Amino acid sequence: MNPLSPQFVDSCPVERGFRMRGEAMTRIEVFVDAAFAFAVTMLMISFDHIPGNFQEMVEAIKTIPAFILAATQLIWIWYEHSKWSKLYGLEDVPTVVLSAALLIVILVYIYPLRIMLSGMMGWMSNGYFPYAFTMRSYDDMTGMFVFMGIGFTTLSLVFYLMYRYARKLASSLLLSNFELHETRTVELIWLGIASTGLLAVVLALILPDGYIQFSGFAFMLIAAWIPWIRVRKGREMERAGIRPHESRS
Repeated sequence: MNPLSPQFVDSCPVERGFRMRGEAMTRIEVFVDAAFAFAVTMLMISFDHIPGNFQEMVEAIKTIPAFILAATQLIWIWYEHSKWSKLYGLEDVPTVVLSAALLIVILVYIYPLRIMLSGMMGWMSNGYFPYAFTMRSYDDMTGMFVFMGIGFTTLSLVFYLMYRYARKLASSLLLSNFELHETRTVELIWLGIASTGLLAVVLALILPDGYIQFSGFAFMLIAAWIPWIRVRKGREMERAGIRPHESRS
């Protein structure tokens, strides 16, 4: 890519110490937004038939929580891509490839995500929320958890590669010391998130029958990993005397 000019970088709005180099939407971001809207549409509640009585309507309504959870996860992924686009404003071939990879993972991941969340709601509610997908054996359950873990890991690795790529372009993007440090921090965050997906896969493969569903609890480690790495990297930044808006040395 062509290096950004200091005048352009200085004119970019600042949020939390980071200059938004992609405040104007790129064509890639517009395309990704449309694809995510399509993915959410695929999740929309649908009925095999119009409910014929009140009880059938209640059963249909019980599918709403699983839909909300799945849609929330999709919106989170969309937000993360949108944030990356606004931070760096990249619109080159590697950006297209990485964004396309993200969309492919999402479109493959969408229906299994809904199925797994429906199953989770049914399991946690002791059958109150409906779960139509049938698993004939524990091997089927293992396969589903492995599939979901691999999908989540792949998705997280795409984000890791996006931030890694942006860091490699630090000179062209005129990233400040603070911005470079923040990019490295988020890069590590996504690498850790990807590791939780791999851990979930391993647990699904080694846990005995009857305990396979607990492999999903590996994702709870994300809630500890993100603040831990934030605190650690924040202390490193303080020791180095890095402050927002400093130019790179």
